[in-house]
Amino acid sequence: MFSYFEYELMKIHRSIQMRTNENTIFKFIHLSLLFNEMKGSINFVFVLFVANPLFGSHYRGSMISWKIVNSTSTSAVVELLQRHTWHYYAAICNDTDIAQGIRKMGSGNLNCILSCPSNTTYLTSVGMPCAAYNIPENYTSSEGRVRITLPLNWTLTAAFQGAAWFVLAQGGGNWSAAVQINTFRRTDGQFNQAPIVTMLPIIRLRRNQTYDIRINVADNDFDSYQCFWSQFRYECGGVCMAVPATTVLNSTTCMLKFTPPKIGYYAIALTVVDYETITSTIALSRVPIQFLFKIWESNDTCTTAPVYLGDARPDECIYVEPGQVLIVRILIRVQCPNATLDNIIAVYPIGFTKSPIVLDPYDSNVNVFMVNYTARVEQIGQNLFCFAGVDSIGNQGDTTCLRFTVQQGITSMNTLYLSNATRYPMGSVSKSQSTWTLIYPNGTTFSRPSTSASIRFKYLSTQQDILIIDVVTSTASADYQSDRLVITTNIVFIPGQSFYISFDPGVFLPISTCLRNSMGITDPNFWLFSIPSEITTTESTTVSTLLTTPSTTTRSRTVFDFFSNNI
Repeated sequence: MFSYFEYELMKIHRSIQMRTNENTIFKFIHLSLLFNEMKGSINFVFVLFVANPLFGSHYRGSMISWKIVNSTSTSAVVELLQRHTWHYYAAICNDTDIAQGIRKMGSGNLNCILSCPSNTTYLTSVGMPCAAYNIPENYTSSEGRVRITLPLNWTLTAAFQGAAWFVLAQGGGNWSAAVQINTFRRTDGQFNQAPIVTMLPIIRLRRNQTYDIRINVADNDFDSYQCFWSQFRYECGGVCMAVPATTVLNSTTCMLKFTPPKIGYYAIALTVVDYETITSTIALSRVPIQFLFKIWESNDTCTTAPVYLGDARPDECIYVEPGQVLIVRILIRVQCPNATLDNIIAVYPIGFTKSPIVLDPYDSNVNVFMVNYTARVEQIGQNLFCFAGVDSIGNQGDTTCLRFTVQQGITSMNTLYLSNATRYPMGSVSKSQSTWTLIYPNGTTFSRPSTSASIRFKYLSTQQDILIIDVVTSTASADYQSDRLVITTNIVFIPGQSFYISFDPGVFLPISTCLRNSMGITDPNFWLFSIPSEITTTESTTVSTLLTTPSTTTRSRTVFDFFSNNI
């Protein structure tokens, strides 16, 4: 006699064998887990998991980027940034795993496949710490950094490959995500940083509607870049351009126009290429990005998706120092009548945590949660936190990305900093110095921003501010001329102290642009000066007394000794 659980499991198993949808499979998993807990066995779930192609195909997409962090005369240390997405039940993760950052998700290796150095195939594992999970959409995301050493002046291609994709609306079979790495110096003498691409693991789209999907790219060298379909088998495996013929990719704007004709999943495989200049034809790197479109339909006619509200504007740079903690409020409004917020699909860089979602007490259609971000020194550059709300009908909002830009003083890419722009006075300066001039490099000019940003005079020893000039409101103190910025102060600096001038992000270009000249300049050595020590009135009196009234006794003894030694 079969129990209720055994009877239900057998019914659902038969449905799975007939290729029903994932909701049926989720039901099977939950019932199986409960049944196995009662029976003290995991065999039934395990047998189905490895036998069913949907579960055996645990891969859901990847992004692999890199930068060079150190070098010698013969080798370079390359830091690889890997993000991979997996079937949730093949890589079960929870909040504790994320907080600890120890438990690694996924399996497989990143191997060199083209132009490999001698005796080099294996580069690193793809198993990375869990960064996020989403049970309704059935995925776990992992993210991590690992360093490898490669020969200097070398270009190679590495790939993560496996078998096989789960059932897709088009294409399928083996997967392959390939990254091209080079250890040559650029013409500017620097090593390259490959682009970082951040896409939601799953983007829900309604059947027969047309969407414009933006590919979210951050290039921390501020190079020009383009987005292409991955075309080589080693770049995309069985999903090379596995999309409807009506799909259009604008390689320059990195916008994808997509009209899904049928229900199911499409795997999108793209390659982002960066160039040192806008006229360059030789790629500095090739970065893979693979993610899923989930196509669905509903009898509910409301197609108005949830919309992001919030304190930070989309794509605005949010500058942060390593170790600094930021808290940002996220608000999402549900727009369809009688619908509620059902899910948040997001990409959380390492260091992010999210609070529970609550309703706005003044508007029941608005959902609120907080994200906490603790910046890490290895994350210097742009780190995109991307998210979208999904309502109870199934409508997914447009992807919103906030660019958390980690910056240290010596890592600024601002043109004025990199070109060592002329500034004076420097070194030893009068305590009453009042005019400070920064001359722009040839061909560069800046105008006064419209959003508040400050020039700061700071103590070198404590880094505390001694004077803050808001360049928007203090027009007399910050004079933006065609070829220079002239700063005027009216304070007396303390003798014997050293100071430096610091520029907040946004002093030269609005931070919303997220361009190199929107970055601040906070390196104390950029504009360092010191005030000579002065002798105080007490010290002056003491010295004067010693010089004008020497000891008579000492003078007599000295004279006597001199003559006695010479008799």
